Amino acid sequence: MDSTYHIQKALDYIEAHLKQKLQLVELADLANFSPWHFHRVFFALTGITVGEYVRRRRMSEASRELVFSAKSIKLIAAEYQFKSQEAFTRTFKSCCGITPGIVRKHIAPMMSYQPIHLCKNTSTKGVKMIQPRMKSKAAFTVLGMTCKTTMQKNIIPQLWGDFNSRCKELKHIVLPDTCFGICMSEPNVEMTENTPFIYLAGMEVSKVENLPEGMTVKQIPAADYAVFEHHGSLDTLHDTYDAIYSGWFSESEYTQQGDYDFELYDERFEFGSADSIMEIWVPIKKKSRDI
Repeated sequence: MDSTYHIQKALDYIEAHLKQKLQLVELADLANFSPWHFHRVFFALTGITVGEYVRRRRMSEASRELVFSAKSIKLIAAEYQFKSQEAFTRTFKSCCGITPGIVRKHIAPMMSYQPIHLCKNTSTKGVKMIQPRMKSKAAFTVLGMTCKTTMQKNIIPQLWGDFNSRCKELKHIVLPDTCFGICMSEPNVEMTENTPFIYLAGMEVSKVENLPEGMTVKQIPAADYAVFEHHGSLDTLHDTYDAIYSGWFSESEYTQQGDYDFELYDERFEFGSADSIMEIWVPIKKKSRDI
């Protein structure tokens, strides 16, 4: 097999062991290279050194846990193999340009550095996803607040904080215990971690009267949906999205309909809990068949 396959084995191993001690010799042995040759091939195929890749992936995952979990900064530092909170803070600031405390307070976007996938068949760490159920939903109206963001500089947690502080202003709420996070992209634009998109955090309403300042109304059309469940904390939500769009859609008889999908948070959602459940609704249509 070629070098790409062997380096991907090392990349998958790194991804599965970010919270454990990683040694160059061990990674090189896994990829069937000498440490010197492994380092050169890894850099040639990924454009980054092994050590820097591990550092960025750890800081990216730590950033997610700072935002989406209630773990202390000291515990997160220890889990990602730092001997002290101070050492973690220095590395985090060097890598992200800000301190962990700033990210924890949602004052700045969290850092995002996605795993490198050289091969199609890669693991999806942390994902607990069943096959979707198919459901039709009538048109409905969502009232809430929006932001323009990217996955690289994600300000969605800050938006939810702003919305939660103002949601009592909403009237005529249909489902008091349910919130919607609607992702809206430009049509026919390939999504990458740097592609801008609009995100709306809101609730379903039966009608809109006296639109609160700074809020937006979004009409969602009637559609057929593939409904996926994400189990666990939100720090692995990106893995579930990757499994949906890079995995399920490529194998199914459906394609996405429209330029949006939405997240549904109801009474099953528990912030930071391993038992939490939320849903991702993707509008679908049957793939056309070439004749």
